[in-house]
Amino acid sequence: MWQKNISATKINRETGLSTTMISQIINGKHTNIRLETVDKLCEVLDCRIQDLLEFERINK
Repeated sequence: MWQKNISATKINRETGLSTTMISQIINGKHTNIRLETVDKLCEVLDCRIQDLLEFERINK
């Protein structure tokens, strides 16, 4: 997001996601993100899903 110089407010306007949710995603506090949300973010940020998400396996 910062590399593309796009503010949370602009993402809010273009996706309809709340600025609170955007902030939580940025800070890693929103962990249950829907694919629809990821798709919207990829579209606005002009990026791939791999650019936004990192998979970390949790061993139980």
